[in-house]
Amino acid sequence: MTEPAITARTLASPAAIESLAAEWRALEKATPEATGFQAPAWRLCCESGKSAARLVAVRENGRLVMLLPLQIDRMRGTAVARWLGEPLAQYGDALALPGPRRPDWLAAAEAEIGRWGDIDLLALTRLRADGVLAACGAPLVLASASRFAAPFVDLGRAPRRHRSIERRMKKLASHGELRLEAGAGPQDRRNAAEQALAFKSEWLRRQRRSSASLADPDVVACALALAEKGVLCVHRLWAGERLVSVELGLRREDAYRSLIAAYDSDLADCSPGHALTLLLMPLLARQGVKHFDFLPPADPYKLAFATGATTMGALYRPFNARGAVAAFALARLRPLAKDAVHALTDPGLPIGSMLRHLARAAARSDRACGESSNMGQNRFPSGAGTAI
Repeated sequence: MTEPAITARTLASPAAIESLAAEWRALEKATPEATGFQAPAWRLCCESGKSAARLVAVRENGRLVMLLPLQIDRMRGTAVARWLGEPLAQYGDALALPGPRRPDWLAAAEAEIGRWGDIDLLALTRLRADGVLAACGAPLVLASASRFAAPFVDLGRAPRRHRSIERRMKKLASHGELRLEAGAGPQDRRNAAEQALAFKSEWLRRQRRSSASLADPDVVACALALAEKGVLCVHRLWAGERLVSVELGLRREDAYRSLIAAYDSDLADCSPGHALTLLLMPLLARQGVKHFDFLPPADPYKLAFATGATTMGALYRPFNARGAVAAFALARLRPLAKDAVHALTDPGLPIGSMLRHLARAAARSDRACGESSNMGQNRFPSGAGTAI
């Protein structure tokens, strides 16, 4: 019997990528693990020109069977290939038809990337333990800290009572009758997305924190464009005539993923963000959604709702010394820096607790060093979800 012919090709020009759009959409629909962050619309994130989309299309006997949607970014002089749509896209993965041939298709894709010659590092982060690359047996490094997991709610379970949130909702209702509505039409969705980003920026300012993503005009422009085009769905919570909370999310099949949740900081004591979530989940359940995904990290407010969490991991492939240094920084130094910034900017954290927090962060980084040194030996476990 003749072996199936497997070919891998790189698509980088706008015309070549556009010519693949129909097959791309069909493959996304046929990939059981697809999260919505691998849809063709995410190439909007490269329209500014700062990132260059580069797709690896794998075919078997002419049929598109696997696609790695990537982009090339320059990071302090280092050329890094990472998932298309980052940093706004929260999950990265390949798209692939189901079946036992996936490892062979991935091998062809990896060989094609190895021939590029113009990148320093392949940084495949934001990988779910139940994703395509995990199913292919790729040597992925697991996140060492549980806070990097992705909490979710199984909407098929009997709903929890959240009495403390319900009490604060009554306080919120004193500002006017609570009303949850979905964005209707392109301009309405864009306006709501602008308000969500304004709420989030004000919250960050008051918390004395920063977000490199939301401070980037190109990332903001991409979020607004995705909302306007309906790729992101929008829900708003009103108290009378006052807008109190906005959420931007991504829906695919029976799963909903909460991308940006923001609220009026002047009403923080009423928990308007929690109120929106509590009202939104039963609404989505009635619409056929079974899985409400909070996305990583596993922040406390998410865990208050969650019924489980999905393990996350990453794969770094440096091609030279510069790429190895970048991999070290991304895998080990950046998480430590985030922990340090959080500790130093938390106004309610006493100095003793702050130092302990930093010490724990350093210990996590040390553990990550050990894991990263054994990249080829770590595999995802078969259990992708953890019940809470």
